[in-house]
Amino acid sequence: MRALVALSALLLASARSQPGQVRITVRLLEVQAAKGGILQVGLHQAPGTGFPGRSNFRNLQSPIAGAEASLTFLAPAGAYAVAAHHDANSNGRMDSNFIGIPKEGYGISNDARSRFSAPKFEAARVAIARDTTLLVHMVY
Repeated sequence: MRALVALSALLLASARSQPGQVRITVRLLEVQAAKGGILQVGLHQAPGTGFPGRSNFRNLQSPIAGAEASLTFLAPAGAYAVAAHHDANSNGRMDSNFIGIPKEGYGISNDARSRFSAPKFEAARVAIARDTTLLVHMVY
């Protein structure tokens, strides 16, 4: 009985040791499913963390099943930017032409866009204090 009480106390303590955890659901819209491949989504904490490419914080991937997809991150409350990539040929990288224009679909939180370069972290930054769903439109 003591062991059960001790185990219960330990579980409660560990649940409390992660305050501020939130669910960040990223809904990707306008996915061109006919292109095949996989969707890769990175959750970035700050500039210089690989944005808009692969994140050094959290990354998820999903097979493509239709024109929309949802992926959910569990992370501490804070400010983040999301970068999504439709890896049509499943080679693990964003393919681009000889001048750097992407050949594959991508999406950025806040639907941030930039004319002649990748969007900046600050344009895509979202402050998240509670469970949140971010809508991201894919661009092809």
